[in-house]
Amino acid sequence: MQHEVALEVEGLRKSYGRLEALRPLGLSIPAGSVFALLGSNGAGKTTFMKSVLGLVKPDAGSALILGIDSRLPASRRSARYLPETIRFSNWATPMMTHRQLSRVRGSGTPAELEESAAAIGCGDLVGRTFGRMSHGQVQRTAISLVMAGSPDIIFLDEPSNGLDPEGRIMLRNLIRSRASGGATIILNSHLLGEVEAVCDRAAFMQNGGIAASGRIDDLLRYKGITRIETAGVQAVSAILEGLGFSPSSSGATVSVPVAGEDDFRRITSALSSSPAHFTAIELVRENLEDLFLRLVAPGGGS
Repeated sequence: MQHEVALEVEGLRKSYGRLEALRPLGLSIPAGSVFALLGSNGAGKTTFMKSVLGLVKPDAGSALILGIDSRLPASRRSARYLPETIRFSNWATPMMTHRQLSRVRGSGTPAELEESAAAIGCGDLVGRTFGRMSHGQVQRTAISLVMAGSPDIIFLDEPSNGLDPEGRIMLRNLIRSRASGGATIILNSHLLGEVEAVCDRAAFMQNGGIAASGRIDDLLRYKGITRIETAGVQAVSAILEGLGFSPSSSGATVSVPVAGEDDFRRITSALSSSPAHFTAIELVRENLEDLFLRLVAPGGGS
C-alpha cells in the first residue's frame, strides 16, 4: 500500500526530570523524500528518532509510520534504524548478523546484503568477524545491514561517523539509490555539506522543538547580493554605477548589493542590452550553513 506521508508526528513530547528533551512538536515527512534533522548537540534529534521508533517512551503525542501507529510492532516492519553508536559481538560477522535479522523480520536473502555491501565498498567484509575490523569498516558494514533489501523508511543517526571521504561518497550514492527506489530516508548529521548533497527537505531543531521545516530550497533566503562573472570588470562596474548601484570587484567577479529581485531584473536587463560581456550572473542565496546559523545556532538571527 502506497502512503503519501511516511512519518506523521503530532504533539510528541519527552522529558527527563526537569529537562524537556522534546517540546510538543509536530512534523510531517513525505514518502520518498530524503529528510534531514538538523540542530546543535542536545537539540533533541536522537531523542526524536528513538521516540518515534519506540526505543524511548514519549510522555505524550503520537506518531504514524507509513500510516501505522508507532506503538504497534507492525509499524516497524518496513523500518530500519542505524544508531549513532553501534556495537556488534567481536565473534560475529555481518552475514551472520544479517541472517539473524532476516529470521526476525521473516524476509531477507544473503544476496541483498552482498548487494548493499558492494555499494558501500565493503563487499569483502561480509564474512569477516567484527573484532577484526577497523571502526570505519564496522560503520560501512552497519550501513550495508541497514540498507539491505528494500526497506520503506530508514533512520540514519550520524551515518558518516568513521567513514573516509570515499566511504562518504559511496554513502551519498547509496542514499540516492534507495530514495530513487521509493524509500524515505531520515538523516541526522552534523556534516552540512553531506546533508546539502543528498537531502531535499529538513527540520531545524532547537531546544527540543522545531524552529523551521520544509523544502530546503524554500527555506533558503536571498542574501541581497548580485554576482557577475566577467572579463570586462570595468565596463560592467560602470554600467552598474550608472544604474545607481555600488559595485565592488575581486578578480573577474563583480558583486553588487541589491534590494531584491526587482533590482536583479534591472541589472540583468541592462547588462544583456549592453556590449559588456559577462559569462554568469546570479542572485546569491544562502547555503545550508548560512541557513543553519540563522535558524538554530546560538546568536543566529531570525
